[in-house]
Amino acid sequence: MAPGRQAGWPGLLGLAALVFVWRLLAIGQSGASLYVDEAQYWLWSEALDWGYFSKPPGIALLIRLSTTLFGDGLLGVKALALLCYPAAALLVWLIACRLYDAVVGGWAALIVLTLPIYAWLGLFVSTDAPLTVLWLAALWFYLEAVEAGRWRDWLALGVVCGLGLLTKYTMLLFIVAAGLHLLAFHRERLATARPWVALGVALLLLAPNLAWNLAHDWPTLRHTADITLHRQASERWAALGGFLVVQVLAFGPLFGLAVLPGIAQGWRERAAGLLLWFSIPLWLVVSSQALHGGANANWAAPAFAPLAIVLAAWLTAGRRGWLIAGLTLNVMLAALAYHAPALLAASGVANPARYNPFVRATGWHELAEQLRPIVRAHPDAVLLADNRTVLAHMRYELRDLRPTVVSWNPRREASDHFRLTTDLGRHVGSDALYLGDQAPDAAMLGRFAGSRPLATLRAELDSNLSRRIEVHLLHAFQGY
Repeated sequence: MAPGRQAGWPGLLGLAALVFVWRLLAIGQSGASLYVDEAQYWLWSEALDWGYFSKPPGIALLIRLSTTLFGDGLLGVKALALLCYPAAALLVWLIACRLYDAVVGGWAALIVLTLPIYAWLGLFVSTDAPLTVLWLAALWFYLEAVEAGRWRDWLALGVVCGLGLLTKYTMLLFIVAAGLHLLAFHRERLATARPWVALGVALLLLAPNLAWNLAHDWPTLRHTADITLHRQASERWAALGGFLVVQVLAFGPLFGLAVLPGIAQGWRERAAGLLLWFSIPLWLVVSSQALHGGANANWAAPAFAPLAIVLAAWLTAGRRGWLIAGLTLNVMLAALAYHAPALLAASGVANPARYNPFVRATGWHELAEQLRPIVRAHPDAVLLADNRTVLAHMRYELRDLRPTVVSWNPRREASDHFRLTTDLGRHVGSDALYLGDQAPDAAMLGRFAGSRPLATLRAELDSNLSRRIEVHLLHAFQGY
């Protein structure tokens, strides 16, 4: 490690640890449980496989490792995912020190630690967390491989890209970008076996997931197509505009203003141009998804990290005041989001749940605790719902009871994880505890020998907002 980098390492490591602890405290004080996707990923981790309805297996394995180390409580499920973003900042520091110097590296790492998109994603378990780390690790090994040409670097690149593909198929865009970069600037490397072996290693690691998809009629690709192509044409340009605005704001108000000037300057420089090569194409693809079907703000998450280095290089060149102000403002925004529940409670604002950024993950624990004695009283009944959100939350919150959860699916459509993996037809003659926002309809009741209402579960989020689940005992399923 070069002297400049060696000097900055302890301080950066300390700041990364401080941010990690801050996020743990924010989660603990938020009053929130897992989000629905987090609860579903946890359920995947309980039954490891080579694929799942909407994602490859990487996130399930990450959670299994996390819960093995730290238990299956809220922080135990999240721990390793939360470590990914501080790890990403350290990788950004290494890459920036290599391409620029320790000064740019330090500022770039601070930007990554405080970017609003990473500050928010850094509280949750999502595929973006390991994907961002693997994207940056792949970029590091790509730089090593292109410069030194050693077999170990190419093989490491292949392994990291393969792990990235097993985390999220978005990693394919990194592989394409690397291939085009080699073709444009290092064509002589393509005449050797090394990059092709690296590609083979990546695809070999992905092969079991492709085999799983083939055996299950390609549910992951069907899901991807569904979320990409569902939007009406009249909404497309508005969707694209909204997506781009959110992407700029995800840098923070001041850094968002610096994005376009930083990119414009970066195209003229070799180091920045390379970083843009591994970020801008991802934004173009996700922007196309926003235009043609819809895209969430986090879908381009890995692209923010290389661009953070470009921003740091541009802002350290005589714009330190802007850089310091941008970091300060982003920290303040993170503090407002992290401590919003406490701030809302202290302010006495009416209907605070309306403004609580964690509201989607609140109330589920309280509902589950009300459901717990009912499940204990009917240990042989399956939990039945036609809503994956309810099934995922109740299965996680009642994990010590390990209830069997089943999706109501008379049409046998594999349209979500529970409809793909559960089948009420296997429980003919069994009782079910139906969980819904209203009583079961006549079509459902006609499939059981009898029914009776048991309880109304309610969690008050504030004076104007609550969660409610109606619980009905359905006797002896007769079959679809």
